[in-house]
Amino acid sequence: MEIKRFFAEQIDGDNIVLGGEEFYHCVKVTRHKVGFTIIVCMGDGWDYYAKIESIEKDRLTAKVFRKEQNKSEIEGSLILLQAVCKELDFIVQKAVEMGVTDIVPFYSTNTSVTGVKQDRLQKIVLEAAKQCGRARLPKVYEPLAFDKAIELSRTAENRLLCYEHCNRKSLKSAVQKNTKSLALFIGSEGGFTELEIAFAREKNLKVVSLGKRILRAETAAIAALTLSLSALGEL
Repeated sequence: MEIKRFFAEQIDGDNIVLGGEEFYHCVKVTRHKVGFTIIVCMGDGWDYYAKIESIEKDRLTAKVFRKEQNKSEIEGSLILLQAVCKELDFIVQKAVEMGVTDIVPFYSTNTSVTGVKQDRLQKIVLEAAKQCGRARLPKVYEPLAFDKAIELSRTAENRLLCYEHCNRKSLKSAVQKNTKSLALFIGSEGGFTELEIAFAREKNLKVVSLGKRILRAETAAIAALTLSLSALGEL
């Protein structure tokens, strides 16, 4: 039987307590019982192999017998700043699978979708992280205005904005190979306006190209992450 992965928040010595929706999924959905082995992640980059010792009404306790450093997490931070769009759920799922550490939805001039279901995004992040074997849950921010997203990105060493009408510099050549923090901006279905591009340049973002073709928002996000991870040696 495949050893299933769960995320928990409480550990006491060698004992891990699993509660809430993760407890329900473990006991009610995947039918784990006392004596079963599970992998529990605490968000610290380690995988805790534990054997279930007791199952109560709303929680279970498992005893850790092995601890291994998770090898799927990237070094440093990779921030995806994604304009809100119809395919946001899909983009968030794939971004988690590819290793992003932070996801920042934002509204721009050409955004046609209003409202983001934050709880739904959190569930997508959890399920995607478990599916791809991660040990940390990426942080999902509340949606911001474009200028606020740019302000937030200032914590990153390398800040890139992908623009379909840019023909000067490719994304891959703009990624600083030794950077420990990279922020990527991807537009919505309508792309960025010229005023937004001018504002981004004024705020010292590098405007880059993803190639010869105009891509859909979800394709652009995956392409940008793939090229960046390749340049960083993190694929």
